[in-house]
Amino acid sequence: MKVLYIVGQSTGGLPHYTAELANAVAEHADVTVMKPKETTADELFDDEVELLTAFDHLGVSMPELYSFDVNPLDFVRGFLSYDAIREIEDVDADVVHDTTDLFPQVKLFAKRHGIDARFPLVVTRHEVSKRRLSFSRPPVLVEELLDYAIPDLDLDRVVVHTEKQRRAMTNRGVPADRISIIPHGAYSVFGSDTDVDVDPERNCLLFFGHIVTPKGLDTLVEAIPLVKREIPDVKLIIAGEGKIPRRSRAIMEAHEGNFEVHNYFVPNEEVKDIFGRAEVVALPYRNQGGTKGHSGALATAFSFGKPVVASTAGEFTSLVGDTGSGLVVPPEDPERLASAIIRLLTDEDAKREMSACSSRMADRLSWDNVAEQYVDVYERVLDGAGR
Repeated sequence: MKVLYIVGQSTGGLPHYTAELANAVAEHADVTVMKPKETTADELFDDEVELLTAFDHLGVSMPELYSFDVNPLDFVRGFLSYDAIREIEDVDADVVHDTTDLFPQVKLFAKRHGIDARFPLVVTRHEVSKRRLSFSRPPVLVEELLDYAIPDLDLDRVVVHTEKQRRAMTNRGVPADRISIIPHGAYSVFGSDTDVDVDPERNCLLFFGHIVTPKGLDTLVEAIPLVKREIPDVKLIIAGEGKIPRRSRAIMEAHEGNFEVHNYFVPNEEVKDIFGRAEVVALPYRNQGGTKGHSGALATAFSFGKPVVASTAGEFTSLVGDTGSGLVVPPEDPERLASAIIRLLTDEDAKREMSACSSRMADRLSWDNVAEQYVDVYERVLDGAGR
């Protein structure tokens, strides 16, 4: 079997997802990845994976999108470069799989060149909006309007991560027999709890990832002065690219000793040490009007066996609270968030047990297990079960 993966984004965690999946599936099939010229995961692909550098950078990352810091010429140039999808015909793949949410540029040129008619086509959807258009999130609305204007592809299989996402896809008209649920794997490319070279710093929290409004960093920053009343030396490490809100910056300046900021996209080789220093990982996401079945930061926290404090947004209740990997609290509630942080940092027994549960989640969500489920999907599609 020969599988070709399409990477529709050059920054953020989606290239990492593709690298993990491609490396694991390469144990079962011949794997080719068609990707932008440079991505955040280039050095993570195994030698067994063939890489085709086909696309230009769109010039749009999540932080740039939310701050409206987009160069129109770079965007148009990058968008049009996806016409190179026509080169899929030269690869002679058995299955074509877009692992990165089917962005509009992939959808447009795949439709234009009839990729869905010529090849079995699989798409992984990491986030599913309950409605086709998200008027509450203008940056996302632009992408959704583009998607709405492009004719739908004839997909053999849509992969989502949770049951809630499956229901959302069926509500949007996707036949139930074309949807498969495969959980998001726990990242291993950064390392694990067994090979960390630094010790956790006492009373140290980590916020990791793109700094955009839906991830709720402002709520977490507001909670830190409340935690400080009980734990004076609490420290929050903020590691990620994006614009920190003005009010949050003011709080950080007033409590300078309780914050450490790395306001850039953290290179892959630095991720292990950043996570190794933290006792607890914080995911204070807002409700986003959709079903978010994953978080790259959560997947990495599992890999390093870290307890997690999260909001109840998306699937965090089932992934964190129900698995014993941490505590969950309502979104946008600094007081409840502070109480949960205090409990985690001060209760050594609970912290130790949650750490063990987090490590067990990493085993359960190993990429070997994920790859076997994907290979099963590909075989079913090739057998005609998806049409």
